Amino acid sequence: MHLRSVFLLLIFVLCSVFLVVNWEGVMADVSVNLLYTQIQAPLGLILLLGPGLLILVCLIWGFIQQAMLSMELRKVHKQLSQAQDLAQKAELSRYMELKSEMQKQILDLQNQASARHSALVNAINAVQQEVERNSHETVNSLSASVGEVEDRLTQLVDLASGKQIEIKDKESTPEKAA
Repeated sequence: MHLRSVFLLLIFVLCSVFLVVNWEGVMADVSVNLLYTQIQAPLGLILLLGPGLLILVCLIWGFIQQAMLSMELRKVHKQLSQAQDLAQKAELSRYMELKSEMQKQILDLQNQASARHSALVNAINAVQQEVERNSHETVNSLSASVGEVEDRLTQLVDLASGKQIEIKDKESTPEKAA
């Protein structure tokens, strides 16, 4: 219990004891003026019932206010819960949209990389074919040149064998002094 509740309970007990001890005085008949007439009634009882009714009305009003506040809190809690669910759904939707956009961009990048790879492979194949063609041309050109040299050597050997010319190795000649 809170200190306030204990204090209020103590005051109520003291007032109740005071009322029980003085019950004869509370219930004694006296002349009571009601402004338009006078009656004989126990004044203490009237003085107890008036504030008692007022306290009862205040308690009922407090309970009604508490009930209305509780209903309002439930309503606000429900709205908050709905707003939170809506926010979570919106967040999930944004994440899904972001995920699909990223997947689309990744797919675009993969397609671009694939296209660049294909273009690079085609360029490398073209260069390789050009190198092979040039190497074949070079080989053919060298073969033709070697064939010509061989033919000339054959002609020179035939010519030299018919005239009895000796072919000597080339000797190194000293340079002439000028």
